[in-house]
Amino acid sequence: MDKEDLFDMSADGLEDVMPIKEVFDLSGKVAMVSGSVGLALYVINRLAECGAKVVFGARTQEWGDMAVDALKDLGHTNVAFKQTDVRTIEDCRALVDFAEKTYGPVDIVVPVAATWQARAFLDMDEELYDEVVDTDMKGQYFLIQAAARSMVKAKHGGKVVTIASVAYRGDDIYKIAMMTPYNAAKAGVVGMTKGIAKELKQYGINVNCVAPGGMVTPGAIENCVETVERYGAEWQRDQMGGGSATPVATSPDDMARMILTLCTSVSDFMYGKVVEVDGGSDLSFQEKPWSYTMEGGLHA
Repeated sequence: MDKEDLFDMSADGLEDVMPIKEVFDLSGKVAMVSGSVGLALYVINRLAECGAKVVFGARTQEWGDMAVDALKDLGHTNVAFKQTDVRTIEDCRALVDFAEKTYGPVDIVVPVAATWQARAFLDMDEELYDEVVDTDMKGQYFLIQAAARSMVKAKHGGKVVTIASVAYRGDDIYKIAMMTPYNAAKAGVVGMTKGIAKELKQYGINVNCVAPGGMVTPGAIENCVETVERYGAEWQRDQMGGGSATPVATSPDDMARMILTLCTSVSDFMYGKVVEVDGGSDLSFQEKPWSYTMEGGLHA
């Protein structure tokens, strides 16, 4: 084959490429999210902005009602809240039932709901351990299971985006640590993402994972307050000092945009992948232009 024939093989396919506006168009899709504030709220906003009908569930009715009002103020009329405790399988299934009755079979599920609290390993008690692991891992597992059953019955495929954290790779509070249940739960989320992805591919369901880094959320602030009450001002000073060395997103939308992307056809050829959105927390960035050849370099 000559070069023109080879080029035509490539160029002819351009006619079949989906327009980028359609790639991000979720009109007619039913999405389900766990959580109501912080990252969850931003994910709901982005899904609704792209046309999805969104059902979300969380433990606190007050925050849920406030989220619905805030979203409707932005023009998102197809959003609905149901009080949900993802630590219980019954509530996970009830949220899916509510979604199906409200809008129809589920197309997208993003289990964002999570909790953590810094606590020394030697001080850890069973109650806090269960609270973190049951919310952050078990809750995701069974919410995905319930949503996947809806997708399989509807025979229309779907998108699952699990939420890990850079804590899965052992990252936690700089020079303090104290996040062992969270480390364990988020590592578990990565493992289960890969396992679930292998099983659900046959049904046309893409399962992938986003691992956020540090971000400012109501939950993070609330949890730090509880830790300060336990360990005192010295812990707070060390935590704030170490935090200055860690990239922190001022808006959860930095993460929500990537999560949205994996909910679209962008992820059609992705299975069981982990996308880290962490501001480069594992990198040591160069801070000065040391070049001696380029204008603007220190030694040019």
